[in-house]
Amino acid sequence: MTVSFQMTAEAVLRLVNDPVLPFYPLDIALDVQNKLKGDSRTPPALLAAASSLRDSATFLQSEAMRPANDPKEREPAHVRMLNDVLRDLEKSFLSPQPPPGVYRNLLYSLPGAGPRFSILRFAMETPGPSSNQAVDQAVNQSLSHITSSIIYAQRLISSGLDLFENNPDDTI
Repeated sequence: MTVSFQMTAEAVLRLVNDPVLPFYPLDIALDVQNKLKGDSRTPPALLAAASSLRDSATFLQSEAMRPANDPKEREPAHVRMLNDVLRDLEKSFLSPQPPPGVYRNLLYSLPGAGPRFSILRFAMETPGPSSNQAVDQAVNQSLSHITSSIIYAQRLISSGLDLFENNPDDTI
């Protein structure tokens, strides 16, 4: 119990004291890709969207987060915009109404539950008298929700990068 409290206290202190939120877009994008790997039901377009998310996240993390974490280069407006993008990136993977027993955040699942998105695993493993058609429909709905989340995250990162490229304080 004490270790858990210490970890929570350290996380809270870090959130309060660090200028940039400790969310790492590349870790999120790699997690998304890993959850989609090896699943025969994953459409190629979804894999392409996850790859695009990874590329954008890599660029955001190296080009926008690095200066924000350097006290010599840190601009308050830049840090604020970056934190808004990072916060909204995390929110892009929230499900408004997940099925019972599934986390609201699509990226999280119970330890040992497997590498898949929990919402997708739930759709494929729902016990009971389900027809193949009902399972296929649930899987397709889950894939659609995952796709929407990835596309929204990709657009969010792209718009964040556009903000940093078109900084009105920069002179030509």
